[in-house]
Amino acid sequence: MAHDVYLCYDENDQKIANEICTLLESNRMKCWIKSRDAGVKHIVDEIMESINESKLMVLIFSESSKNSNFVNTEVDFAFSGRIPIMVYKIDDSPIEGGLELFLKNRPVIDSHESPKGKFDKLVEDASKIVKENKSPFYIRYKIPIIIAVAVILIAAAGAFVFHPFDGGTGEVSDVQINPGDISLKITDFKVEDVRKQSSSWNYSYFVEGTIDPVPANSNCKIIADFYDQSGTLVESTETLISDAQKIGSGFVLGSATSDENNIKLVDVQVVDGNNIILAQSESRL
Repeated sequence: MAHDVYLCYDENDQKIANEICTLLESNRMKCWIKSRDAGVKHIVDEIMESINESKLMVLIFSESSKNSNFVNTEVDFAFSGRIPIMVYKIDDSPIEGGLELFLKNRPVIDSHESPKGKFDKLVEDASKIVKENKSPFYIRYKIPIIIAVAVILIAAAGAFVFHPFDGGTGEVSDVQINPGDISLKITDFKVEDVRKQSSSWNYSYFVEGTIDPVPANSNCKIIADFYDQSGTLVESTETLISDAQKIGSGFVLGSATSDENNIKLVDVQVVDGNNIILAQSESRL
């Protein structure tokens, strides 16, 4: 079944999940909801397929869903598949543990004082993300586009001989940016022991990488989150791409310091001014 939104929730929150499903579908966003759409066989396969086919996951966040192994697994799967995730909080439970890693910098609508009080905001934000993740025209016209691109590449190959690529001038303007348009690659993640140097910390961590194409004249940011082995956030950095330090192979995507040699993972995201994730990558030490 074609759908736009995957609703992730715990069964204890079934009532509000049903109401959100009705709300979104009345605003032309088809939902996949377990209580209605899951079959009686191979439910795990159905869930994985439905998440993969979604343009957005709406997590109905509560004390119940936070402690649900099924919910945590679904969010992990969406995170790994780079499916946009929006959080709709219906109580005051903090986002912590493993979910803190997966939901860092995701849009959060806090409606714990009135679970239905932010329905308008939910529709507005969900509509925007779903629209941005609609299948582009090149999916619908794949064969003609492939032929046209082949012709262009042949012509470009000839031009390349006379005008070689200079390694870093490609840029994309704000109006062209959509999730998936930008490629983010971590090329190096390292730690330096500075205990013998004159510093107020013991270890320095650096993550370097490339962004292609580089957004121009925009408020796009690089967010680097550094985690320890248990998944606890140690440090987070945020840098406008226009201010990011350039190096030979690309950019310094982020840096962190710690008194202990405890940072083991970095999660790097390129986000726009609305905190929509345009590209994402992670690396481990």
